[in-house]
Amino acid sequence: MPDEMDPQRSHGKKGDPAVTPIDVIVVRDIMSDIPDRIPPQMPINRILHEFSTLKCADLVVVDEDGKFLGVVSPFDLVNHVNPSMGVRSGKKAPCIECMMRGDALVAEDLMSRSHMTVTEETPVVEALRLLERYRQPDLVVIDEEGIAIGMLGICSIISHLRLVGHL
Repeated sequence: MPDEMDPQRSHGKKGDPAVTPIDVIVVRDIMSDIPDRIPPQMPINRILHEFSTLKCADLVVVDEDGKFLGVVSPFDLVNHVNPSMGVRSGKKAPCIECMMRGDALVAEDLMSRSHMTVTEETPVVEALRLLERYRQPDLVVIDEEGIAIGMLGICSIISHLRLVGHL
């Protein structure tokens, strides 16, 4: 018989006393590991390789101590060669070939520095507000020293809320 207090095993309906109250669910309960962290000086050809092997997941850029610096998204890469899409980094290349030949183009040239972050203790309700307000599919989870320790995606939140009986 499933433990009524274990939210991973409880599939009750909203309002059921066995359902974990949404206001006690925090980011730590749902966050996942960062698939790969990249340095700010990673060249564009390596970034393209990372996108192709990670199924176009956002790449988290960190310094040598692991501190969060920004995110390179597939859109940042595309926006770099297509100015009509509106790049966040502000630097543009006139063509893909030009971008690939440019030996000065590295992760810090492409990354968005304005990506939203949360801590492990951030309530999931607040994380949802940030995702909706800033229209981002994920948030980077940092510790008190600014070290990138995880990711929280909207799909992970939806899945978790369904499992604990809120959806």
